[in-house]
Amino acid sequence: MKKEYDFWLIDSNSVGVIRFYKKNENKEDLIEFMFIEEGLVMGIHGENPPLMKTRKEMKIQDARLFWKKLINEGWEKTNPKW
Repeated sequence: MKKEYDFWLIDSNSVGVIRFYKKNENKEDLIEFMFIEEGLVMGIHGENPPLMKTRKEMKIQDARLFWKKLINEGWEKTNPKW
């Protein structure tokens, strides 16, 4: 089930996935951040949840630029992997 502020990309080889998501824990923060998790597709056809390797936090503007860079490199939108 897709959650609000939960977006996924998969690389052109269907090996790597990146999840962009936002947590709205503290609505008083003036600067909004996105969490970005990078991982590997698990299983021959990606039937298992991905193995997430790294997590970082970025300002939303920086996350948008990173998203655009990945799209330009051949990454594609995909459905949530878990």
